[in-house]
Amino acid sequence: MSFPTKPILPITLILFALIIGCDRAGSLITPDEELIETLIIGPYKVDCVGAFEQECYLEFNEESQEWHFFYEGIQGFDFEPGYIYTLKVRLEDRGTEIQDVGRYAYHLVEVLSKEEASVDERPPRKP
Repeated sequence: MSFPTKPILPITLILFALIIGCDRAGSLITPDEELIETLIIGPYKVDCVGAFEQECYLEFNEESQEWHFFYEGIQGFDFEPGYIYTLKVRLEDRGTEIQDVGRYAYHLVEVLSKEEASVDERPPRKP
């Protein structure tokens, strides 16, 4: 009895291509690319509740012209109350498999500005 070898090679190649493609399917950026954002962080932290009770930064949303809770930490950022910071950050895609954390981890690239601001003004002044 002879074994049909002709269909095995194309089927194997198709399956191999699908396996490689599935590895990157959930990622928006490739390892060679970096997603960079600019954040404006307020002069004090506030109590907030995300997956648990914590202290959050305030982030200024330029589109809505309002301050919002920023639930994530920023690795490499040394926060000092009393200043409004403009930061350049790199986003690292965590994927969607991890529950109770945001999609991205934030890493400080550069502090673009650090302006003195009152910690007593609630909400903070617009940057």
